[in-house]
Amino acid sequence: MSTAMYVASIVVGVLALLALILIPVIVWLRRRNRVVAEQLATEIAGEAVVRAPEKGSYRGATAPGYPAVKNTGLIALTKRRLVFRTLTGKVATAAGEIGFYVFSGIADWISALSTSTPGQSPSP
Repeated sequence: MSTAMYVASIVVGVLALLALILIPVIVWLRRRNRVVAEQLATEIAGEAVVRAPEKGSYRGATAPGYPAVKNTGLIALTKRRLVFRTLTGKVATAAGEIGFYVFSGIADWISALSTSTPGQSPSP
């Protein structure tokens, strides 16, 4: 077997192994995203929604008991509260600061938060 064929067979083998690992993870994450979206929609169904659930990212917190590990999930804003549900864990607190990142509409989020929390100024 030539060196080029040997290298090609190693590359194909590694790619096949990655596919065997990543495909089930991707399928699980998509399924989990649907479940979390349904749960969040049910949870906020009786509230006045300011920003509908959308993809977001948990970026850390100063509040005690919050995980340091960053996480992806869904974020929504109602007239009563900001709700974030992670895809792989929980984020909940009564005090402290939490960092989130939204993937689009940042200016709209700042405006919605400013309107929902008079006297407070959310930082971008």
